[in-house]
Amino acid sequence: MLTVAKFYADASPQLALSCNLLEPAEPAPWINPFIALGESVARFISRLDGRQLIVAINVPRRDFAAALIGSGWVMASAVPKLTNALEVLRVLRPDTPVRIVTRLKVVEDYFVCLDETKDPPRARFKRTQWHTPKIKAIQVLENLKEPTEMLRPSSGALGKLTQIEESWDMLLASPKADLAIVGTLKWLSEDMDALVLTADDIADQTETFSNCEPKSVTQSFSSLRSVLLPKEPKAATWFTRLYAGAKFEYQLSVPADIRAIVLDGAGATKHLSQIEVPVVVCVLDRSVADESAAEIVVQLRNSRGEPVSLSDRLGWSPPDGVEALAFTVGL
Repeated sequence: MLTVAKFYADASPQLALSCNLLEPAEPAPWINPFIALGESVARFISRLDGRQLIVAINVPRRDFAAALIGSGWVMASAVPKLTNALEVLRVLRPDTPVRIVTRLKVVEDYFVCLDETKDPPRARFKRTQWHTPKIKAIQVLENLKEPTEMLRPSSGALGKLTQIEESWDMLLASPKADLAIVGTLKWLSEDMDALVLTADDIADQTETFSNCEPKSVTQSFSSLRSVLLPKEPKAATWFTRLYAGAKFEYQLSVPADIRAIVLDGAGATKHLSQIEVPVVVCVLDRSVADESAAEIVVQLRNSRGEPVSLSDRLGWSPPDGVEALAFTVGL
């Protein structure tokens, strides 16, 4: 599999972001490294041996950094084992909650029955029914509050480059959901709405803009939101929990399945010493005249930390204009 770190190391293809659907995206050299950082810390987690990895980066501006790092983490997710939907349906009991993925939708619903007298067989659920060949992936759920459905998100350029596109349906059906991002929710939301493309996609983007309504563009190109899939009230599947930095002190007891947290900004980073998850990435902003967060990181490294080489152990190098350090502490 071609990893994010690999295509970053090869310096090709360079990725591009587009914030405005009416303007073409432009490649930028700092996009790939931030995605590669998320992928690198995800690979390193198996080597932590009960310790916590902390990576702090100091950037000229925080725009997109947390969303890109989180996207790299998601792209490095272990692929669930592929299951045959018909075989799973044959052994399900009525009222079993499930998540199914079709070509167009992700659906959470209660199984009712499987009708194999039809050709092809038809699976009936509380609110929907599907011919079984249309079900690309299925996962039994422990519980379900109420049936819901959403449009199937695309893995977009990142999925194609990392070859995770082939396993995307299984990831949607059985998500790890082990990432959290803490920061200013409005800014994070705006960052996640950015389209991510390869340089080769830009010509296609321009053609799409000239021939389609802006709404249809989002169906052709994938946003960072489609990759991060934040947990929302009506989401049928999700990868990432979002927390407001200003209120995070009241939510320090994060769910046990969280394995990585990205702290976006000084307000979020001030909670660093109280967070007990395997991986923490702090994004600090040099445009803000507040060095308190940087002091917290340095103090923790000097008092309890064991240095980790970014290049030798993480296999990552920061882009121009970005300072970074990494270390581990005992949990």
